[in-house]
Amino acid sequence: MLFKENRLYGQPTVNNVRNFQKETYQAAKQNWAVDRCHNGFMYFANHNGLLEFDGINWKLYPLPNETVLRSVLAASDSLIYTSGYRELGYWEADNTGELHYHSLNKLAEQYFSDNEEFWNIALLDDAVYFHSFNSVLMYHNERITPIELPGFTNTMHRVGNDILLAVRNQGIFRIENGKAVPHIQSPLFENIMIRFILPYQEDQLMIGTNSNGIFIWDGSSITQWNRDWHQYFRKNEVNRGYMDGQGHFIIGTIMDGVLIFDERGNPINNYNTANGLQNNTVLGISTDQFNNIWLALDSGIDFISNAGNQGFMIETIPNIGAVYDAAIFEDQIYLGTNQGLFVRSLYDDQSQYQLVPESQDQVWDIQLHDGHLFAGHNDGVIQLKAGEQQFISRQSGGFSIRQDPMKAGYLLASTYSSIIRLKQQNGVYTQDGTLKGFVDLIRYIEIDHLGDIWASHMRRGIYRLQLNDKRDSVINKSYYGLNSVFKKDHSLHVFKVENRIVFTTEEKLYTYDDLNDSIIPYHFLNEQLNELAAAKRIVSAPDHHYWLITDREIGLFRIFNNTVEHLKTYPRSLFSGNELIDDFENILPLTATKAIVCLENGIAQLDAEAADSSSAILKFQPQLRSLKLTSNRQHTTRGAIDKDDIFVRYKYRNLQLIYCFPLFTHNPIYFQSLMKGLEQEWSEPQATPQISFDRLPSGEYELLVKAVDQWGNESQVNSLHIEVAPPWYLTSYARTAYLFAFIGILFGFRTWGIQQTRKKERLEHEKREKEIIRLRNEKLRNEIQHKSKELANSTMSIIKKNELLLEIKEIAARQKEQLGSRYPDKYYYHLTRKIEENITSQDDWQVFETNFERAHEQFLNKIKEMYPELTAKDLRLCAFLRMNLASKEIAPLLGISVRGVENHRYRLRKKMKLDHDEKLIDLILGL
Repeated sequence: MLFKENRLYGQPTVNNVRNFQKETYQAAKQNWAVDRCHNGFMYFANHNGLLEFDGINWKLYPLPNETVLRSVLAASDSLIYTSGYRELGYWEADNTGELHYHSLNKLAEQYFSDNEEFWNIALLDDAVYFHSFNSVLMYHNERITPIELPGFTNTMHRVGNDILLAVRNQGIFRIENGKAVPHIQSPLFENIMIRFILPYQEDQLMIGTNSNGIFIWDGSSITQWNRDWHQYFRKNEVNRGYMDGQGHFIIGTIMDGVLIFDERGNPINNYNTANGLQNNTVLGISTDQFNNIWLALDSGIDFISNAGNQGFMIETIPNIGAVYDAAIFEDQIYLGTNQGLFVRSLYDDQSQYQLVPESQDQVWDIQLHDGHLFAGHNDGVIQLKAGEQQFISRQSGGFSIRQDPMKAGYLLASTYSSIIRLKQQNGVYTQDGTLKGFVDLIRYIEIDHLGDIWASHMRRGIYRLQLNDKRDSVINKSYYGLNSVFKKDHSLHVFKVENRIVFTTEEKLYTYDDLNDSIIPYHFLNEQLNELAAAKRIVSAPDHHYWLITDREIGLFRIFNNTVEHLKTYPRSLFSGNELIDDFENILPLTATKAIVCLENGIAQLDAEAADSSSAILKFQPQLRSLKLTSNRQHTTRGAIDKDDIFVRYKYRNLQLIYCFPLFTHNPIYFQSLMKGLEQEWSEPQATPQISFDRLPSGEYELLVKAVDQWGNESQVNSLHIEVAPPWYLTSYARTAYLFAFIGILFGFRTWGIQQTRKKERLEHEKREKEIIRLRNEKLRNEIQHKSKELANSTMSIIKKNELLLEIKEIAARQKEQLGSRYPDKYYYHLTRKIEENITSQDDWQVFETNFERAHEQFLNKIKEMYPELTAKDLRLCAFLRMNLASKEIAPLLGISVRGVENHRYRLRKKMKLDHDEKLIDLILGL
């Protein structure tokens, strides 16, 4: 039993074992071999391929032909040899950390037999040896050389500078100059199967057989090793052997897991399915750089931590419920749970917890007083002594039991509804009534040096109860809650520290000042305890030691004579998965520095004096394992991880970084990051070291990553410089282009300005020219108007003259008609001829034509070109029409009648070939 003093916190326990199922590593359940790489990575020959573990991440690398792997050997950080069914080759890592496979089958398959499998690999002097039951192939200088064997070989191992082979019924052979030569031969090896060959003390060898035990060869004779375990080895069938860095021998079996022996053959530990392993068939054994044990199992992978338990161990106890309190009494351990009071022998490892008769239901509190064990039960208080138990009170709900210092032989106990008195008489306690004058649900009670009872309510506030001289009645009651110094009425409880009443508030501590009869902040302890001053529970331990419990941690202090010594702090995250019961956290001190913590499904043992081995984390730092760069269009590429600085193109500024931390431990490790230049504080601890940044702005950053454990220890910080290039339009080339473009724009703007100036000057010039033309045109219009006016006047003069001449002609004709011969003919004809000559005067027409052409800009020339068949008389008619003269006005000008004008217009229309609906005047005015 772990509570024995000589075994408490001794050898590793099931807490040191971690199981990895196939669901975790995402590969086949069967693992045939395991080996450690120099960088701390672990490699497993899995049924589905090569399995890699970097301390955080699992990755499977299937073989191209998808065959099974049987063996693995890590030659360096970037070179891994593997072999299996008709397959041998090696893996190399590129600068992104990815492994790539190179098969050696083209060189080796000529030496393969049917169904040949290579089960072991050994490396010596740059030569790699691949072993199958029928052959050994040596790979050296990119050549494969077969080694002739004398028979069927069970196994192959490198021991010192020798490659040793176990040949069935013949003994052990050594490879020398490309041949297998005898090394150890003995009749003892007949009809036995050798499973492993290990170095032993000095130049001796340890030879393990499957069912005939383990032997030692000292150079001349063979003797049996560890006779006491001979039958065990025969019964459980030895399968693998391994010597760790401490000289311990790890023997893997088919039927019962592994046994660990020291160099003298003394058993250290045995791990099997009964105490932590997930499978008893061990197919491969290795240790890592911290001497932790890794097991390749027939089902899964198991890890056995070599680290000390750091004074911390959890014992899960099924089928008893949540543990509220514990006690050790009469060589037995008692656990009070929500299902009852359970007990088992303290020293019998095989004993199981049994329910104490009639104790089923909730047990809140277990206390030792005057050689009696008292259990506060849902139905009252149970007294136990000498293996017997009885209810000494039926007052429901026993919580806190304290001796009354003011009245010998009496105990006070709080219950659901009152505080009861327990009286000792003839070695037995019985209930002696309740405290009169007080009824309430009280969780904790403490009694000060004045005899006053300080009682904390289950939910609300603190009471101070002053009793009468008989100590059976409350004569004065004070309540402290929302209107008190606490400024609240919840989360208030009362305890004692060095005989002084102390109140917890989950924020800071208060104490009772009896000199001033007041409650005040306990400044001294608050300053000394720091964060643990926010305790919700204080439990006293021997020699002035005190356990304080907060929501986040459990601390142990020694408080004596105004000195406070911090001994150890346990983060409550240690209990993740099996936590303390909320609001009912409890600890049972065993000694000044050892204690039992009550949990939801068991108990934990603490030893504050145990060596703290967690400092190993201080020596290591996380390493970048994978870098994935993604564009906004989801195009992904992998970045190199072999440098301390990376350059990121702006297009791929979505980053996903995965870190590894090959510090193998059974305790969880968390990770924090800080991106300098983007963030101000470290991130919250997270279990997975995967960090992502989306749309990272261009610029230079420094990414810091560190690991932290549950104890608050921190690893070294990994620093990665990240430079995100600016977008193409902000690069130096773009800036140069922008400069030239700007210069071009300046020149273009200057040219444009010059052109605009010239254009403006040209427009102004054109404007001036147009103004000049306008003025000229206006002058011309004025001249035309003047000429037109002159022409009109001239035309009207002609019209008037012709009208006068025609009138004179008519008068002369009437006179001739009246006078007859009296008016001589010669005079009459002379007069009429003169009149007609003046009416048809060519000089008048020439003057008119000249003025008309000036006014109407070559009208007559244009109409002549259009209608060359027009006569001079037709042109004259057109000119008069152009002047918009009526027919009666035109008749005198042409010396014809109005009717003659109309006829002339008709003939003109025909010459111009006008349609019936076309107007002659419109055509004339439109030219």
